[in-house]
Amino acid sequence: MRKVFVTACFVMFLCAGFVFYSCASNPRPVLEDPVAVVESDPPVIEPEQKDLPVPEPEFTTAAFAHDLYDVLQTGGVEDALLLFNEVPAEYKEDFSVNYLHASLLFSSGNYEAAQNLTKKLEYYQPDNIDVLLLNTMIAKAQGDTAAKNELLKKIIEKDPSNSDAHVEMAHDQMLRRNYALAKKYYQKGLESDPVNPDALFGLGQSSYYTGDLKLSKQAFTKIIELYPQNSLGWAYLGKLAAEDENYKKATDYIEKAIELEHDYYDFWVDYGNYLRYQGKYDEAESAWTKAIQINDSHFLAYIYRAALYDERNQYDKALADYTKIVQVKPEYPYSYESLGMIYWHNGEWEKSRAAFSEAYKMNPANISYPLMISATYIKEGKKSENKDFLNLVMRNMDRNSAEYAVLRLYYDGINPSLVEKKVVSVTNSTLKGKLTFYMGLYYDLYGDDVSAKKQYIEVKSLPSPMFFEYKMNDWALDIE
Repeated sequence: MRKVFVTACFVMFLCAGFVFYSCASNPRPVLEDPVAVVESDPPVIEPEQKDLPVPEPEFTTAAFAHDLYDVLQTGGVEDALLLFNEVPAEYKEDFSVNYLHASLLFSSGNYEAAQNLTKKLEYYQPDNIDVLLLNTMIAKAQGDTAAKNELLKKIIEKDPSNSDAHVEMAHDQMLRRNYALAKKYYQKGLESDPVNPDALFGLGQSSYYTGDLKLSKQAFTKIIELYPQNSLGWAYLGKLAAEDENYKKATDYIEKAIELEHDYYDFWVDYGNYLRYQGKYDEAESAWTKAIQINDSHFLAYIYRAALYDERNQYDKALADYTKIVQVKPEYPYSYESLGMIYWHNGEWEKSRAAFSEAYKMNPANISYPLMISATYIKEGKKSENKDFLNLVMRNMDRNSAEYAVLRLYYDGINPSLVEKKVVSVTNSTLKGKLTFYMGLYYDLYGDDVSAKKQYIEVKSLPSPMFFEYKMNDWALDIE
């Protein structure tokens, strides 16, 4: 639902409406044509009189609304609320005054007081849509979903084309990630109000999530035509350009969004990605660094920057970022994976094992993690600890699987050539690539450089490998 109905901005709009209505209803007197004025005798100069007291101006809702408007422009909601203490007794029950008061109370977060006033307003005008909308927002703010939905249903029964009600229903579906249904509600909201900014934005966003990129682009293009200061509209046009791999255009759009809202975290994250895809690595790093300066407790910019450092073999910087990620987003397993890899590269076996152990706790189905943990034990010569660990891992595994065969090889070292044949017979290309790397690593751990290199070269020849061990494979082949 558009914020104008429930925020101070709406009150300013409503106040301006009162003032306009007052001026239109009471036009200034028109002066006579100066040519037509008949000369008269000179005015008689009256004797000087003492100043008389100026009478207090008569209270009118239009004048009061004008005062509210002025205070909201120069002060704030709390200052505007103080003006209601000066309302004359005979206007205390005025519908317009009370509606303005309820709206401001809601804007200030005083939901209970706002609700008490709207109950009074409903008593006198039970079908007033604006009051029902305000009550809807109060119910939403209080977390009363049932009451909010009942109010929305009532509004649509009374006004089937009400744009704000349909938009609010769409917002609910967006929160539930039911983007297709949300899209329908936003479209319904636009039928009666084609320039509703929330409906246009919601339509663009829901269309983006449902893959209807053409409609999404139409909606966001319309937004920036109508509301060129809408930074999010520009940002989404950037996302859509990036979907077409037009990163130069995406960069132009996101730069416009940043110009309008310079300290918006997500804009700088996207900006870094678009620059990265253009090969502008230093600029991308600077964009992600800026995002981190804006919000150093969010993990996304750290992830992108760490990956960039990783790709450029700046392992100390990558290590610092991955360490930060596990602090701010400890449930994110891939940071532990990356930490384990870098510690392995640095020869810090215990730290590598600790990192891979955390990743293994989060994703015990990934065969890579127990194999890497086992490899760190072997590196340190901790045979008994390695066997104790692998006993637990293999306890409930399928003994006919290739994964079990490789784990067993790391456990007792028996018959590697037979295990190698089992790996070759694996049909899943990703799993086969992983296990081939671990065959190479096994030979490497026990000093068989020739057999190890053969396996590593096999991994290197794979098309489009999608596993982290591929980078470790390059390290093993001394490719940086």
